[in-house]
Amino acid sequence: MNGPMDGSSDSIFVSEKKSSWWYWGPAVGIILFVISTTFGTFIASIIPYGSAMSYYPEPQQPGQYPENGSTEEQSQWNNSNKEYADWNLTNNIVDSIIDSRIQEKQIWVGTLLVATAIPVIALLLAKHPWSFRATAIWIFFKSILESYLSMQVQYMIEDILIMIPELNQYLAPPWVYSISGIFQIICCNLLLLSIIVVCSMTTANSEIVPPSGFHIDYDINRKLK
Repeated sequence: MNGPMDGSSDSIFVSEKKSSWWYWGPAVGIILFVISTTFGTFIASIIPYGSAMSYYPEPQQPGQYPENGSTEEQSQWNNSNKEYADWNLTNNIVDSIIDSRIQEKQIWVGTLLVATAIPVIALLLAKHPWSFRATAIWIFFKSILESYLSMQVQYMIEDILIMIPELNQYLAPPWVYSISGIFQIICCNLLLLSIIVVCSMTTANSEIVPPSGFHIDYDINRKLK
């Protein structure tokens, strides 16, 4: 290719061809995300919360404590009472999970993320001019959905912890975990967004300008003559 220095070309700008992997790399990353999200959503959808307690039959209530009973009878009552209390706690936790509808929310969030990621992947593979803009919008949408699901999970955990007050003394206030979860989501998605910005800037139409302005003047004067 003739350069602008020998005067054999009227053009003083040389287009720079960019690697397709600036598009395909983010597409592969989103494809892996779609695969993992699809798998996680499938697992969440088949967990039988509604019938979980059918595999854990209710034990017999221990009745009144045998104050005048033998040591063996009192020990058996203590074991039966603990077994019944554990079953009751487990049953309440399962009911709390069902009432929170967290399974349904996980399925909806996962489905929306996968459904909206597919056209973004198609645009990136096709190296469409709007592919990086679409990816940035999808990352923003992804942040909102993930933050929403994180908050819903936190609300559910708070309801469960109310049933286990002895754990509260070892845990930070619930709002600490809520803010921490959202902060992590925002940081991760900002990192993804920065990668997309770099790819977008790298693949933007760029031209190499000769190091000297003399060649520009030379070309203009030649055209005027």
